[in-house]
Amino acid sequence: MATIKLFGDLRPESGTTVLEFQGETVRALLAALMAKQPQLKTALFDGNELQPYVRIMINGHAIELADGLETAVSPTDQIAIFPPIAGG
Repeated sequence: MATIKLFGDLRPESGTTVLEFQGETVRALLAALMAKQPQLKTALFDGNELQPYVRIMINGHAIELADGLETAVSPTDQIAIFPPIAGG
């Protein structure tokens, strides 16, 4: 199963920092995540598309540089999901 790590404000919303799910694409993994953690849907999605400020990385590589939500995922991949982060 692929490992999903949540960062920032997503951690308290989910009640955990690391989850494991199966799915062939990032979209499938996120669907499985939201089925278990429906409170994350509005933080991650605007309709069927990712919120513009959410960043998702697979093994340290941004999905927007690959196939976006359709990026393939293997069972050994680590997916990191970052909400917007601001500071100074």
